[in-house]
Amino acid sequence: MNIRIKTKIRYNGQEYSTPAELPADARAAYEKALRSGSGVVASKKVVINGQEFASESALPADRVLLDHLNETTVKEAKDSGCWLGFSVYPDTKMDEERMVAILRSYGPEQVLVNSAADWGRSDPLKTAKTGTAMLAGGFGADDVDRVLWRNPVAFYGQSGRLDLDGLDGSDGHEPVAVEASATFAGNSVLRGAPRER
Repeated sequence: MNIRIKTKIRYNGQEYSTPAELPADARAAYEKALRSGSGVVASKKVVINGQEFASESALPADRVLLDHLNETTVKEAKDSGCWLGFSVYPDTKMDEERMVAILRSYGPEQVLVNSAADWGRSDPLKTAKTGTAMLAGGFGADDVDRVLWRNPVAFYGQSGRLDLDGLDGSDGHEPVAVEASATFAGNSVLRGAPRER
């Protein structure tokens, strides 16, 4: 999704991006009008991926993904009609068993599960482990495929820029196995884990 926030100030037919660009007398009048609340007409335009919306609330819910949800936030998020995102971590936020319980309660529709390799101890394979937990919890392979593949493709595919070419092996590349302790630029998936002494 491409989101750009722009400010436009129109003065005597000329457009400016910031108050600092205004001529000195206009900048002083602008700042005075802001302080007093009079004489300033503000309008906002929301443009996402080239499509204009009257406001943030006019953005269709099916174009919004609410991430980092948990048991306390999922109901309101589901009721909103937005896509539901869950970040599964080894020690924080959400784990596989809690995720399976949420899926039992709310279903797999519009649900995306992701893992992380960011702050603290991470495990990028938590998505696969969630799939295994879903199977062990009575969900079928179709539900696992839906939550871990088809739902993300459906959501991110709305941008028109999701390129899935070559994923079937037609590009001649085979998956590469990577050792968990391997590093790239000094980082690994073990970042944040207690160091062995």
